Amino acid sequence: MNKFGNKPGTKIALLATLVFLAGFWTLRADAPPKWKLSKESEALVPDAKLRDEILDALDAAEKAGTDPRITHFNVRVATAFIKDGKQRVVVGGNTEYEIPEGIHGETSVLNHVTALYGPDTTRHDVRFLAFVAKQCGASSCGDCRDYQLATTDYEHLLFVCGQSTDRTVKVTRFADQIVCERNFPEVEAAKIPLAPEELRLLVQASQAARLGGVTLFTKERHTGGAALSFAGKTYRAAGADDAAFHYRYPIGGLLQAAMTERDYFLRAIVVSGENGEWPVVNYRDRQYGYEASSFNLAAGKPPIVLILSNGRGQFRMTTFESALPNAFSTADFMPEALKAFLASHRTGK
Repeated sequence: MNKFGNKPGTKIALLATLVFLAGFWTLRADAPPKWKLSKESEALVPDAKLRDEILDALDAAEKAGTDPRITHFNVRVATAFIKDGKQRVVVGGNTEYEIPEGIHGETSVLNHVTALYGPDTTRHDVRFLAFVAKQCGASSCGDCRDYQLATTDYEHLLFVCGQSTDRTVKVTRFADQIVCERNFPEVEAAKIPLAPEELRLLVQASQAARLGGVTLFTKERHTGGAALSFAGKTYRAAGADDAAFHYRYPIGGLLQAAMTERDYFLRAIVVSGENGEWPVVNYRDRQYGYEASSFNLAAGKPPIVLILSNGRGQFRMTTFESALPNAFSTADFMPEALKAFLASHRTGK
């Protein structure tokens, strides 16, 4: 006789137990391994509760919906925080459409937090953004950096990436993605790699550009920019706002003007603000400059020199590569396509 007996109830109970165990082990076999913080990251997250929130957010981010119909590159992101005594997990994901345009993961999740719990929660309670990616590498684009600067306690914000290939979690500070204009090195005019007359004319053009543009909503930080290409041509633009709040940035404007003329390689860009004040260069505009500078590098030319003028003969100088650390561009994703494009379109030398 079977040691479990031959009563029907016993057999049914045994069968149910076996079915449960089989299902349990199947679930365990299908479940991904647990996330694990890298040793370097553990030092940035000493709080055990915060670590748990990060891991919960990564689990949620893996399931976030996206629609990257152009690039097919999923950006899944989540955050977690305590609100009204309960842990809240909010997710976001990227959506792309047509032109190309897109809603990015960072702006998506932060907007969701604001819509659900209000701007004060976004500012004070969001301590990290957790992304899931096959490989962890580049940081936020310039536009997303602007949004995080505007909506979060960015000085303490953590940037978390869960690498799905090995379940390693890498944590950095969002502040590492930020380079304030005050930290651009001050330089004498003689140290700028332009002829004195070239520099004078660029400063003059950027100041003249600033007198234009559209400032119906922009009461501060209105700037003008001017660029000199390797072909010896000058382009300029000013910032312009509109009722839909789709601000048009000066560097993006002058780059578009140059590229409309199929002049793809710029030597230097000068940005001017209020007389006596150092201009602010938004991170979205830095992204435009970084993209254009990657064209230079693809063609074996030096990066674009970014020069700030306070209108009083003083200058700060850097590159877009330094002003937008750990950035990405088309040159990273489509290097051969970019080389073919430049070869078929460029006219400047």
